[in-house]
Amino acid sequence: MGRTITLIVLREVEPCPRNALWEIFSFEAAKVAAGADAYRWRQNDYVPILEMIYERYREVGIPMSYTFEDFRRDYAREILKKMPMDERLAGLSPEERLRGLPLEDRLRDLLPEELVRRLRPEERLRGLSEEERLLGLSDEAAARLKDLLERRTSGKQ
Repeated sequence: MGRTITLIVLREVEPCPRNALWEIFSFEAAKVAAGADAYRWRQNDYVPILEMIYERYREVGIPMSYTFEDFRRDYAREILKKMPMDERLAGLSPEERLRGLPLEDRLRDLLPEELVRRLRPEERLRGLSEEERLLGLSDEAAARLKDLLERRTSGKQ
């Protein structure tokens, strides 16, 4: 009887930050999740406590639609939001950091000159017609090319 009265009282506790701990023990899934989220733990090792509470609820047959795995995932997301960017990215490889980003976003901040410098000459010219290859030549370079071609056709080296 005492346990039933305690449960009824805890279920009727007004949801607010000061009552968060009582919500955890209310045996109502939504209140447990809200209480676990709102309660400000004084120790960093409270996750095992929540796991034990959750397992006890399962043992006595209290349906918990919000599982502990759900709580752990949501909690991790909240922690990540609060972390500085460099800490969030620590330990990720460059490939992992870029995964899911469209090519346009990955290249957005790179200058065309930087991209071209990374290519070998044959890669730079691939896909260009002969006319397109010659368009960017200065008058001096065009004159040297003309001279080379004339020597080549006349047999002079």
